[in-house]
Amino acid sequence: MRKAGRRGPVRDGRQQDGAMQVVLVMFRDEERRDFPLRRGKTVLGRARECELRVPTRDTSRHHCEVIVTDDRALLRDLNSSNGTFVNGKRVAEAKLSAGDRLSIGPVTFIVQINGKPAKIDPADAAPLLHEDADASAVTAMKLDRDEADVDEILGLDELDLELDEDLLDDDDDKPKKK
Repeated sequence: MRKAGRRGPVRDGRQQDGAMQVVLVMFRDEERRDFPLRRGKTVLGRARECELRVPTRDTSRHHCEVIVTDDRALLRDLNSSNGTFVNGKRVAEAKLSAGDRLSIGPVTFIVQINGKPAKIDPADAAPLLHEDADASAVTAMKLDRDEADVDEILGLDELDLELDEDLLDDDDDKPKKK
């Protein structure tokens, strides 16, 4: 047994209920932040009822969802205004793999599945240019990362993501009502 998950002990990277162990990893000021996802659906967006809140103006209220099953993690864009990106490409739906870069608004997560990739560095989660990036984003990303504070450029210096575990229901895929 390696470590405890939210639904019980984790053995060989899997939760006791058999679902894949999916963690969205991001960095803020070189500090790693892990957001474990439960089996079923997790909605990401800026609305208070989202299970993973990303409170930025570039993020739609209900931006996208990740559906975790026994053998896959599926990402679906929920008709967001600014798009959902996997490895720099805008997607409507995509199967997530270990090491994928999931970007919504100015936030980039690295997808960790069953403990892989084992090592994730802050540079791995640095924002990528998207295929439809505007000129200001291109200019910002061309700056040398050693000389510029990327969080400041992207307006992330006061960003505080929340994973609302009270909204996640262990028994089904629907959020609990408060």
